[in-house]
Amino acid sequence: MTVIRPNSISGVSSITGQGGDISIFRADGTAADVTVNNITSGVITATTFKGAVEGNVTGNISGATATFTGDVGVGGKLTYEDVTNIDSVGVITARDGLRVTGIATVSALEIADGTVSVNKHSVGVGTTTTAGRNAGVSTATGTVIYNSNFNALQVYTGSQWNVISTKSPNFDINYLAIGGGGGGGGSFRGGGGGAGALRTNWNNESQGGGTSSAAAKTISIGSAYSIILGGGGSVTAGEMGSTGGTTTFDDIVSKGGGGGGKYGTGSSTDDNGRPSADPGGGSAGGGGGGATFGYGGSSGTYGHNGGDGAGNPNQCGGGGGGAGGSGHAGGNSGTSGDGGLKLANTITGSSVDYAGGGGGGNYENGNTTIGGGAGAGAGGRGSGTAGNAASIANRGSGGGGAGGGSGGAGGVGSAGVIILRFSNNYTATVSGGVTSSSTSVGSDTVLTITATSNSSQTVTFV
Repeated sequence: MTVIRPNSISGVSSITGQGGDISIFRADGTAADVTVNNITSGVITATTFKGAVEGNVTGNISGATATFTGDVGVGGKLTYEDVTNIDSVGVITARDGLRVTGIATVSALEIADGTVSVNKHSVGVGTTTTAGRNAGVSTATGTVIYNSNFNALQVYTGSQWNVISTKSPNFDINYLAIGGGGGGGGSFRGGGGGAGALRTNWNNESQGGGTSSAAAKTISIGSAYSIILGGGGSVTAGEMGSTGGTTTFDDIVSKGGGGGGKYGTGSSTDDNGRPSADPGGGSAGGGGGGATFGYGGSSGTYGHNGGDGAGNPNQCGGGGGGAGGSGHAGGNSGTSGDGGLKLANTITGSSVDYAGGGGGGNYENGNTTIGGGAGAGAGGRGSGTAGNAASIANRGSGGGGAGGGSGGAGGVGSAGVIILRFSNNYTATVSGGVTSSSTSVGSDTVLTITATSNSSQTVTFV
């Protein structure tokens, strides 16, 4: 190694070290600094470089890390080999596109100067007009736009732009909900069963009891709505008829018709027809006939009262109330003891009768009664005759009262029904245990529910 220790050197054009290295020291023996104006060739190796590097650096620069506090300009291609992450605080701008062959994870994407965006939970489709669509939007098959001229989504099929059908999350539904018909009274001269409450908002048609059509009902898609179908009122030999079951569609409650009273003795309230009280009350049962006759029951808003039974010598129970009229009082005239009238409704696309009252039972001098329509049962006549059951399923009509005999039984009422009518843009799904059928009427779907297995059944719309 060559060691040079003078205070100054001048006139020397070259220095050659014997061992290949040259060390320069100050006069006190410490390592000296070297200041030069220019190094034109060769390799400079140092532990640290300090100060500015000026001019152009040619060749390759290799290093583990580099920090730039200003701008970095690259005239050629900047290639990243096996880079795991690029962390940018600001914006990365790619002038001629950005291509990713693997997975790109971003919090959001937005097209500059446009309305297309991809967000965490949504996709914004570009908004344009028909003119803009035809002038500047790609016509590749499957292209989707929002056309503000139509206020609708459109998709290009390869030959034309079709409107994509969408639907509101809320829509109005029409309904007919009827409670189960009451059972006819037993023993002698039983009263007829009352009809179930008839509630509807269809086509401005009347509800039971002369009540005006109900207001619109709004449904939200995805929500489950309770449906419970009321059964017909049962009967027991020698006893008054049972009240029909309550039908429910969400908050629409249609109570069952009242059962008919049994033979009137004045010793029990069982002589009287059962009421069908509000809220959601329907028609009441007719009173039993006898030496001391029973009174017809009181109806709710959506039905009519039952008729009173007749005492001796007319021997006739009162008719059950119907959705369209009150039950007739017992007697021996042409309509005595007849059931109250049914009520027609057209929600299914044709006129159908529902909710007639059952006829009162009669004995010897009493009138031979009939039901009020919609399959309502007629009263039995004479010794040992039972009342007739309501003959048409799911009409909510009452059963007829028994004619004669202490062990006589009235006729059972018919079950209620739920009928829903709505735009066929929507689909209804019922839970297990529901018996239903559907049909199309024009642009509507008509869903008819005729049985539910328990009180937890639902219908959901999408």
